[in-house]
Amino acid sequence: MKSFNGGFMKGIRIIVTYQCNFLCHHCRYRCAPYKRGFMNQDEFEKRALDAIKDGYNNYIIIEGGEVFLNPSMLFKYLKKIKDIEIKKYVVTNGFWGNLDIYFRILKNLKDIGLAGIILEYDYFHKPFIDEDKLKGAIDKVLKNDLELIFKGILLTDDISTYEDIETLKEIKKLMRPINCKVIFESTDKKFRTEIHKRWTLDEKLILFKNNA
Repeated sequence: MKSFNGGFMKGIRIIVTYQCNFLCHHCRYRCAPYKRGFMNQDEFEKRALDAIKDGYNNYIIIEGGEVFLNPSMLFKYLKKIKDIEIKKYVVTNGFWGNLDIYFRILKNLKDIGLAGIILEYDYFHKPFIDEDKLKGAIDKVLKNDLELIFKGILLTDDISTYEDIETLKEIKKLMRPINCKVIFESTDKKFRTEIHKRWTLDEKLILFKNNA
């Protein structure tokens, strides 16, 4: 099975928080603004290293929630695996696109091993963020010479719903001047095809166990 970067690879996805500044009804992890807590950095290191030893050693995706709500934790996670030769990505909704400080944050993250940003945007995210913020996030990612990947949610296999058509239209508009990869995921197992199915066969999913 192909991974998100087009090759047959095995990787890790770590959900480090369920706190998010958006409240998307399709969210598979039920993330929300009222949720609190981030995975401890030592637990992150242990669980990541265990998965790498099990052969999931091509890439690691750090995800929430919205991880960039707490950049200091993201620094701690990446420092824990700084010397591990594995591609490191972070999923974000790009809310920080108009905040100048995040240009420097991305630069510092790249310096400790961040390979790229996976920008999540689709019909469901659109009500929560304006296009200018997304363009600002894209600009900061590209100017820091980080890999940019778009990710969107589709409901159907044949792009037959209004939501799916709008998702494709919005992503194409953002991608127009950019050459980058796109990931499509489905909310329903029966619609997961080789093109946009989730990567569970070749991906180790690690969830934050928040007792709060």
